[in-house]
Amino acid sequence: MPSTPRVDWKRVERDHAAGHLGDAEALALARYRCDIDGTFWLGHVLTRDEADPHHSVKPFPTELEYLVQLWGLFSERNLVVIAKSRQMLVSWVVAAYCVWTARSKPHQAVYWQAQKAEDAVSMVCAPDGAAQARCQFIEAHLPEWLRQDVRPVQGVLQYPNGSFIQALAGGADKIRGKTASLVVLDEFAHMAEQKEIYMGVAPLI
Repeated sequence: MPSTPRVDWKRVERDHAAGHLGDAEALALARYRCDIDGTFWLGHVLTRDEADPHHSVKPFPTELEYLVQLWGLFSERNLVVIAKSRQMLVSWVVAAYCVWTARSKPHQAVYWQAQKAEDAVSMVCAPDGAAQARCQFIEAHLPEWLRQDVRPVQGVLQYPNGSFIQALAGGADKIRGKTASLVVLDEFAHMAEQKEIYMGVAPLI
């Protein structure tokens, strides 16, 4: 597997600021950096805070160290188990990681499973007329220069590189037999058929 070319990003910024690098070249390099550096891409992500009626759309809080550390764990480990309380933005960082995986790597099969189908759909892609699901919201609110021709269908985001994110209802039969690149088991402690579901995804770990 070829190694990723090293780029002096500080120099790129200096050259662009000094006029030695055109806007088109700078944007192409920024897109490339977003593809290889998820935490850099995360700095362009917006979230939605339904509890704040005055400023509901906010930049992803990359200043929260625990979220950046979680992102690092997602990249480094095949299995990550998160025990969390509410309002910690963990669902948002997981959704962002799903989106980044799908858009930056070709032919990725990303599955988000929850006990109730509507809960999984609310994380991936909502039906027409409903509030955008989290993955869908992240894609729709990226800067114009980062947007892709993503096809949103209820429960699925389909990417032009062949990747997709798909919502699944609970049940071992829903995940069994699928060849997945990434699986999110949302609220796994409350799922029925936990053992059977885990046995279905264990070969991927």
